[in-house]
Amino acid sequence: MKRSALYLALLVACSAAAKPLGVFPWHLSGNDFVTQVSGEPGVDKWHQSPNAAYQQRYVEGYQAGVVDATQGRLWCAPPGMKPTEVDDRIWEAMRSRAGSMPGSAAAELVRLYAARFPCPQKRQP
Repeated sequence: MKRSALYLALLVACSAAAKPLGVFPWHLSGNDFVTQVSGEPGVDKWHQSPNAAYQQRYVEGYQAGVVDATQGRLWCAPPGMKPTEVDDRIWEAMRSRAGSMPGSAAAELVRLYAARFPCPQKRQP
């Protein structure tokens, strides 16, 4: 009986400590993406609050999913360019349009990748 009570107390303590920082919808707007990837104003990436850091990691993962699903088909990474360089250019483009992207962040990301990094045309025989 004591062991059951101990397990129950441990479970309650762990579940309280493991409370998620945020819950996000499946689909983000472009505006939400920019807000979350930018983090807290005036605070560098390494000193963000836990919730802001969580939001940044979430949208970075969201973007990685879009990239995984579309790279090589809808846009092509330039040879020799690091993925972080590609992402930085897209984030810069997204930030320049902040406030004017109420639609899907995924659609906006694909549009920007395809415009900035089109795939080379295949030569016809």
